[in-house]
Amino acid sequence: MGDPSALAARKIAQHAAAAAPSLGRDERLRGAVALLALGLAAGGAGELSYDQLKQRCRDAMARDPFDSLAVMLLGCSYLFYQAEHGENPRCASFLDALLFVSTCLSGGYADRFAQTAAGKAIASFVMTMGPSLAASRLSAPPGAEDQGQAIVERLDGILEALRAPR
Repeated sequence: MGDPSALAARKIAQHAAAAAPSLGRDERLRGAVALLALGLAAGGAGELSYDQLKQRCRDAMARDPFDSLAVMLLGCSYLFYQAEHGENPRCASFLDALLFVSTCLSGGYADRFAQTAAGKAIASFVMTMGPSLAASRLSAPPGAEDQGQAIVERLDGILEALRAPR
């Protein structure tokens, strides 16, 4: 019968390819969206529901926020470049797209703006998800609070020893 995860990935890729014309003018953008769908569906069995997709994204971000941030930055930059190249004079190279997407991860300042429907959708996604993902990457690692508490307790002990009468 075949691998159920491959069948689910193929079905999602077909749905993505059917929906892709509304995202942009370019076949490469359609292919990039299909590859993204395949990547999200890989590793699971059967159908990929919206709840399963959300959980996979949460798990990936919790497991390694740095990789998730890098994938979002580079992946969305590539998609933005594919959507805007040729339509937007301020997006002449991949580096222009990378600059735009990296500014969307934080304050959003740039002299580049999305002009196509696909570019606006990508920018909206990055502006919505990016800041929280970037903040999770910059937050303290798990266990840092316990380590900080142990340091404070040790310093308190040293201070008490220094204050003790001799």
